[in-house]
Amino acid sequence: MRPSDRDTIVAIATGQGEAAIGIVRLSGPEAVGIASGFFCGSHVLNRVEDRRLTYGRFVVGDQDLDEVLVSVMRGSRSFTGEDTVEVNCHGGPLLLRRAMEALVEAGARPAEPGEFTRRAFLNGRIDLTQAEAIADMISAGADRGLQSAYFQLRGGLRTRFEDLAEALRDSLTLLEAGLDFYEDAEVEQDAIRPSLKRAAEEIKGLIASYRHGKTIRDGAVVALAGPPNAGKSSLLNRLLEEDRAIVSPVSGTTRDTIEESIALDGIRVTLVDTAGIAKPRDAIEREGARRSRKAIARAALVLLVVDASVPAAAGLEEMVTGVDPDNVVLVKNKNDLGLHADWRGDHAFQNLAVSALTGEGLDSLRKLVRVRVITVSDPDAGVVTHARHAEALRRAGDALGRATGALDDGLPQEVVAVELREAADALAEIVGEITSDEILDRIFSTFCIGK
Repeated sequence: MRPSDRDTIVAIATGQGEAAIGIVRLSGPEAVGIASGFFCGSHVLNRVEDRRLTYGRFVVGDQDLDEVLVSVMRGSRSFTGEDTVEVNCHGGPLLLRRAMEALVEAGARPAEPGEFTRRAFLNGRIDLTQAEAIADMISAGADRGLQSAYFQLRGGLRTRFEDLAEALRDSLTLLEAGLDFYEDAEVEQDAIRPSLKRAAEEIKGLIASYRHGKTIRDGAVVALAGPPNAGKSSLLNRLLEEDRAIVSPVSGTTRDTIEESIALDGIRVTLVDTAGIAKPRDAIEREGARRSRKAIARAALVLLVVDASVPAAAGLEEMVTGVDPDNVVLVKNKNDLGLHADWRGDHAFQNLAVSALTGEGLDSLRKLVRVRVITVSDPDAGVVTHARHAEALRRAGDALGRATGALDDGLPQEVVAVELREAADALAEIVGEITSDEILDRIFSTFCIGK
């Protein structure tokens, strides 16, 4: 622990802006004592029962600041694992700021982002995957992301990670025991092979699940790209069911990317309307084209929108250069005007005829987007949702592969033992059994202040 982890910290725990209720939270060894200096009620805070709201006034100097409800949670009975006080008052930003300033002047330190959750981890109240799940629940933009975060908060994959690490440690123990009795070395090697194989298969499956888990957690980006005046903005508006983008018969109306999110089957899908890609006439159009290509590069699916009522323009496929053809759908828009002969044959990409004006084909397009970017899976099925977890699993899998290779090649058992220890340590990092302040700083810096 850092020396600062023993400070008493304070933060406004509710969101910014005006609200009916605001909460100021303190945690640390002096939390109750500091809060007591401002609370005036029928009960003394250091004597109130845990987890009971107590009515009183918050007094700064000789002036009442507000009527408040205060709760005290002591030691292991609190979220952080240390004495915690929450002051519930009216949610005016100025009022909350004045209460916060008074508590800081009395000896509390302003909390860093995520510091309350960090203390819960350091004090053994939660593991690192549960800490990350808390941030995921706060930032969830759709139902399945929220369900997946809650699954992780309840323990999620923690048991699987811990069981995998324990199985590797058991194999390591058996192997190291064989080192003391060299004549039994071959027996010990044969005994651990099935366990290593099972662990490798499970790790491989968990790594494979990350592609789906990332979509559940972060959502998917769908880019609407194509030449100018193809109806991309009209299509965006129809998919959003609102007039988000300016629509005009003038070519090149959209000069920048426009992003909006919708929920499809409980997954957040971000639709990005891009500037038409054509030979730029000025610096603004060059920048618009650059941003369009950047959006195309990060998209899980590209809807290549064309005006199918006119002849095909040259260089269409060049607009999606570098994109996997399986991640491109040719959307033949303006179908209400009739399809030109150029668009009636086979094409390099999967294609669909629609009309953003009449809505024809829009249901089929939504269904296609669901199929292409949304994996139907149970959020409680146990998928990896964090890049940190996937990276640690890859390291564990690589080390396990090297250990198996060393066994097959007849290398000294000390070599196998080193690789097994590295694999087990990588898995232990996921739940926070082995970690560094640098990793913790990186994780908790993404949290909001007050959580």
